[in-house]
Amino acid sequence: MPSYHLRRLSFLFFAIFCPVVLLAQEVKKTFWQKLNPNALTNRNLSLIPIPVIQSSPETGLKVGLALDYFFNTDNDSISDEKRTRDSYAWVQALYSFRNQLAIEPFWQIYTKDEQWFLRGRGGYLNFNERFWGVGNQTLARTEYADIFYNRYYFQGRVLKKIHNRFFAGLNYHYSNTRNLELVGATPSLFGEALGTTESLVSGLGLSLSFDYRNNPFSPTKGWFLDIATTHYYRKFGSLFNYKEIQIDFRKYFKVGEKDFFGVQALIHSTVGDVPLRELPRLGGPNMMRGYFMGRYRDKQMWATQVEYRKPFLKNLLVGALFSSVGVVAPEFGMMRMNDLRYAHGIGLRVLVNRAKNLYARFDFAMSTQGDSGFYFRIADAF
Repeated sequence: MPSYHLRRLSFLFFAIFCPVVLLAQEVKKTFWQKLNPNALTNRNLSLIPIPVIQSSPETGLKVGLALDYFFNTDNDSISDEKRTRDSYAWVQALYSFRNQLAIEPFWQIYTKDEQWFLRGRGGYLNFNERFWGVGNQTLARTEYADIFYNRYYFQGRVLKKIHNRFFAGLNYHYSNTRNLELVGATPSLFGEALGTTESLVSGLGLSLSFDYRNNPFSPTKGWFLDIATTHYYRKFGSLFNYKEIQIDFRKYFKVGEKDFFGVQALIHSTVGDVPLRELPRLGGPNMMRGYFMGRYRDKQMWATQVEYRKPFLKNLLVGALFSSVGVVAPEFGMMRMNDLRYAHGIGLRVLVNRAKNLYARFDFAMSTQGDSGFYFRIADAF
């Protein structure tokens, strides 16, 4: 690995683990209590490295270590019914059998009484992915090329409670993709795409979040709506000017005494000079399972899915059936019925933490175009 990558990785580890160390020391100083929203510090941390195994068609088998932490900032409550939902944060380092390296922190934190909601992720990727082209007229399923790149990224949100479980605030996205190389095809496969050797984007925007689910990991009732707009301008440090909007809606319905099903609709829209790596992509381990992530990509993407879940053996296991449909296009007005893509599959969830209602997810999915894949993850797809 080049020396500048090692320096960047050293900085990344420093940036990730310093906040963890500060929290672990149970800071009592008034300065820190005032600096952090609602005294988010003063938490008791117990961090233990945990082996991680994941699998998806995009990466094959991935192995590594994670530092996981679940906590609740409402420690002062004398009632069993806390007014603050659980928070979590983790850092993981994973390496796949396809020579893909990912070092990433994730966090979703509710301060006391849910006055603030902090969510984000970031990290470093030394990655490769399959590429069929841009748009709906792509290479055949088995005739893909490979894209190799290094990427540093950060996505963060700071939201303030407006009323009940409605939050509003700012979001920031930074993505620096370097050393992008196409292998297995000529550069003409990129077509008119931008950022085909490297790209740096930096954008700021507004976010609205309504979260009335009963559980963030494996919800069985309630609904969720997230709307985020991001503007990427040169004055923010971006090399590309464009606008982006993402809408994510989820709803869960009970069927009978124990069964339930969920529905999700996802819209990802961009306008302007969007670089290749930031184009909306169809497929992946959560939406449109069965398709490789990026099997189809373009400036506009729309997808929806439904999933039926049936618990048994006292909720230790949950069976699942799911189906999805999606489409990409350069403009929303150019989306056509003939370009719709379909996928479906079956799955099994295994309870790994009853207190958090947290399940390990095993899915097998197929597309109507012959793609298929196995997925192993923690937490439900949506």
